[in-house]
Amino acid sequence: MAASLERLTRDEGGTSAIEFAFVAPVLLILLFGIMGYGYVFGIYHSIQQIAAEAARSSVAGLSDTERAQIAKDYVAANAQAYAFIDPSKVKVRTSQTGPQQQSFEIAVSYDMSGTVYDQLSRLAALPPPLIERRAVVQRGGY
Repeated sequence: MAASLERLTRDEGGTSAIEFAFVAPVLLILLFGIMGYGYVFGIYHSIQQIAAEAARSSVAGLSDTERAQIAKDYVAANAQAYAFIDPSKVKVRTSQTGPQQQSFEIAVSYDMSGTVYDQLSRLAALPPPLIERRAVVQRGGY
């Protein structure tokens, strides 16, 4: 009996499995955190890009009403081209800003709730689900 007990104390066959059991939860949490933030940053970048492109396209308008319609039409036509974005959740708001209303601002907002974001936010701390990005274009010299 003493010989078999001595043999078991020197056996290192299960050491790797025990070490992996200690490291695996930390590794998985880190992996899900990286995926969650990558997903969120991708959406943030897409919403900013949509706002910038809508602002650039609105320059062609002659009045604020026409600029607002051009921006909204651009977002409606191109939102589905961006990954991870549901076009039905994209909202566009336009306004005049700056001194003497010399700037035209496009604000694009997106609500990530009800998407993969909800599952990822349970595993890692992520930013709030409502995103709003803005882009401003200057009016011409008229």
